[in-house]
Amino acid sequence: MLYRINLLPWREYQRKAHRHRFVSLAVFGVMIAAIIQWGGNQYLQAQQAEQQKRLDYLSNHITLFDQRIEAMKIAEQEHRQVLQRLNVVDQLQRGRSKTTAFMNLIPSVIPEGVYVDKIKINHYYVELSGIADSTSHLATMLDNMERSAKLYEVDMHSIVHGKSRFGRSFQQFNVSFRLREAQGAGSLHHG
Repeated sequence: MLYRINLLPWREYQRKAHRHRFVSLAVFGVMIAAIIQWGGNQYLQAQQAEQQKRLDYLSNHITLFDQRIEAMKIAEQEHRQVLQRLNVVDQLQRGRSKTTAFMNLIPSVIPEGVYVDKIKINHYYVELSGIADSTSHLATMLDNMERSAKLYEVDMHSIVHGKSRFGRSFQQFNVSFRLREAQGAGSLHHG
């Protein structure tokens, strides 16, 4: 029978000390690794939360800017509508001033003895028809129209002699001309 006799007990103590130190270092290493992992996880979560705050901030601003863009589009449409209305008002105002200017002009170009039956205005183009006592009155009217700075493209289309009206004989005429565009209310200019 063989008995194991340990003549050197210090080796056993050294083994136990090595085992104890190994276990202690392993536990310490695992604890350090767990702490590092937990710290890294906390850092990454903090970075993720910070990034989410930035994304939320940008999303809010993008939403605000989208709302402003929509409001600007609506304002632009309203602005266009207002401009269209102003354009219509301006055209009406020009038409009114054109008519006023034309009515102020007629007495200066139509002499005594010429009577207008019909006036037709289409934009700045005017047609007059009527009767005159004599051809000389028609010649005076034509001369007045051609000399007027407010009229151009004066054309006598027809003169019919001997039209009877009111028991008298008249010259029936048809003349057309163009009005120069108005600069302001009641005044005409070269265009």
